[in-house]
Amino acid sequence: MLPRMEARPRADDRGQVRGLSAHHDRKRFIEITLFWVNALLLALIVRLPWANLISYDYILYLEDWYILLVNNGYFAALKYDFYEYNPSYLYLWSLAAFLLPNLKGYIVLKGISIIFDFVLAFFVYKCVSLKYGRSEIVPCLAALVTLLFPTVVLNSSAWGQCDSIYSSFLIACLYAQLSGRQFEAFIAFGLSMIFKPQAVFLAPFFLWLLVKKQVNWRYFFLSMLVYIVSILPAWAIGRPLGDLLLIYFNLDVPSDQDLLTENAPNLYQWIPNRYFSWYPVGIVFAALVVIVIALLVYKSRVEMTDNLVVYLATFSVLLMPFILPKMHDRYFFPADVIAIILAFYLPKYWYAPVIIGMTSLLVYLRYLFGVILIPLTWLALFPLALIVVMGWQLLRTLGHLPPSRKSPDTADSGCQPYAAQNS
Repeated sequence: MLPRMEARPRADDRGQVRGLSAHHDRKRFIEITLFWVNALLLALIVRLPWANLISYDYILYLEDWYILLVNNGYFAALKYDFYEYNPSYLYLWSLAAFLLPNLKGYIVLKGISIIFDFVLAFFVYKCVSLKYGRSEIVPCLAALVTLLFPTVVLNSSAWGQCDSIYSSFLIACLYAQLSGRQFEAFIAFGLSMIFKPQAVFLAPFFLWLLVKKQVNWRYFFLSMLVYIVSILPAWAIGRPLGDLLLIYFNLDVPSDQDLLTENAPNLYQWIPNRYFSWYPVGIVFAALVVIVIALLVYKSRVEMTDNLVVYLATFSVLLMPFILPKMHDRYFFPADVIAIILAFYLPKYWYAPVIIGMTSLLVYLRYLFGVILIPLTWLALFPLALIVVMGWQLLRTLGHLPPSRKSPDTADSGCQPYAAQNS
């Protein structure tokens, strides 16, 4: 008897299958497009009520800066030393003010930040898509959660701050690192640093990867190069190069000169301000904590995975504003966002963005609307509790404590090895 042969699909059958596949792809594209259109509209709608709210930061500092820009030739004004940011932010201000001269200054500044809210959500989408592969639903949901996260909404649309700008590049940095593209990761980190020095909160994360040979130390110079390139236009316009190189070291903000913490729910809520002169001790303490964690990571034999990398990134941006002195109320913003990514990578940590986001929101309500629901000395207990839980679990994962049933690098099945290992 002849062996049984499988019937070959006829040419018209193959064409029909391709047609059905193309129809399915078109339908899926339309559904995703409609999702994003509705998501973007919803994100704009929830920001509109705050459009005309003017924060004290704008009244005390940013309004004068904006007026100086407009009255002195936009980009030409950057030769003066009225600003204490890297000029990159002022480049955006100048361009926006030049293109939109009829809009009020605070509307222009809020518009820039709101645009970067969407950039921020895009890179959250990209990070989560690495975890869930071809699935579109989960990464889209992560992006939507980011766009509608209370502190993300209020930071740009009510407060008019630029935290979404530097945080967008921090998330882009994390995405590139997870993808094994270290060159792009350090370029993105440099771009984050030129908008806000608070980007340094992610620096311990890179140190912890460095001791495991997951990053090349030479790439750190790329971030420095980005900073140098960013100040060249302002230098060419006329501001002294020394001022621009040291601008972050010469910050002079009167409101926090004698405060260990500027309404940040951190460790220094429990230390009286009469010990302000000792604040360098706090910086040394933070450095020692980072080094101890680096030693623990170095001695661990645990393989780096994407889950563990996201966990370390979250822990870094949560820990640093908690243990450093002279922190402001908004400085947990990167932790708010990266904790969302953590919750999608490791769903058992769903409470991380809830705790951080709730804490930040209560601080925002205090500053923006004068609503005090929980005193800051009590509020600081929430991030402390989360740091203790995450730190304890990190010790288990690294093998320095008896392992729990599940740990950050193994909690989800199908976890992929960290991409940078093979780059």
